[in-house]
Order: sequence, then C-alpha cells, then structure tokens
Amino acid sequence: MIRARSLAALTLSVVLAAGSSACAQSVGMQGGGDEVIRTARTEAPVTSTPPVVVPTTAETFDAVSNTLDAAAEAWSSGDVDAVMATYVADEPLLVFLGDTPLKGPDAVRAALEARAAQPGGLGQMTYEWFETLQFDVNTTVVSGRVVMRREGKTHRGLFTRVLRRTEDGWRIVHDQLAWGADA
Repeated sequence: MIRARSLAALTLSVVLAAGSSACAQSVGMQGGGDEVIRTARTEAPVTSTPPVVVPTTAETFDAVSNTLDAAAEAWSSGDVDAVMATYVADEPLLVFLGDTPLKGPDAVRAALEARAAQPGGLGQMTYEWFETLQFDVNTTVVSGRVVMRREGKTHRGLFTRVLRRTEDGWRIVHDQLAWGADA
C-alpha cells in the first residue's frame, strides 16, 4: 500500500513537472458503467528538456499575490467579466467549483453567471493563507485556504490555482476551489 502511494505520488510529480495538459473525465452512463473521456492539447510539448524548479522570488510572489487579490476582489464584486479577466484567454482553462468540473471559458462563464444570479450572488471571497511553488519563470502553483461569505454564512475551503505568466501579467490556467456543497 505504501509502495503504491509512493509510486502514485511520484507519477503525479513527474506529470506536474513535465507540464502535461491531458485531462480525463469520468461520465456516468446508463447500465452502471463509467465512460472516461480524455482530452489533451493538439500541439506537441514545446520542449523535452528536463524541468528545473525555480525558487519563488519576492517579485514573483508579490505579482502572484496581487493576481490572487485581484481574483478575490473580482469575485467579491460579483462582476463575472472581472472574474473571467483573471483567467487565461488563449490557453486551455480548467476550473473546479466545488465538485463541478468546468472546461473552457464558456462553461466557466455560464457557471459564474448562474451563481451570480442566485440569492447572495458570488459571495465575498478572501484568503486565510496560501503558499506558492514556482516551477519555472512562467508557471506557479498556489495552494491555500479560501474563505467564502455568502448569505450571512462563512465557509472555509481549500484551493489550488496554477498561474501562467502572460503578456498581460499572471493569469489563472487551472482553478480548483473546494468547499462544502452549501457554500
């Protein structure tokens, strides 16, 4: 069991470090089985050189922190366009809101608009803490605790965001916000 977990962790580390953008999604089917839908970028990886982990610099940390603050401010404003501006526009986008996977900007926008139209709207988002791990000069993973205040209730959850440096600054390319179903 320990060996299997170690192998799984090693495999995940290699996939993350190599920058694979493949995605698999299990979709329920009639008859009790699950069909796994796999998607990937159509272009080949840019480079085959081994990855090098770059320590997070204070400048990068500040820029990423500012991006997270802008994302939370956009979310708290209820402005779906402002939230969408924190995501990449020209790369594949994958967002998990709770247990709902959303692939691509159209699906993300539709989910945000539906949530914004509900009582309490998007709610107020802040962070309790987060940590960064910079993989290279253009890629950073941020994980931490997010706080959501909505309709007089406070919910705490965990998040992981993969950010990519673009010409327009740091943008979110993968966003996983995990909190309870009542959030």
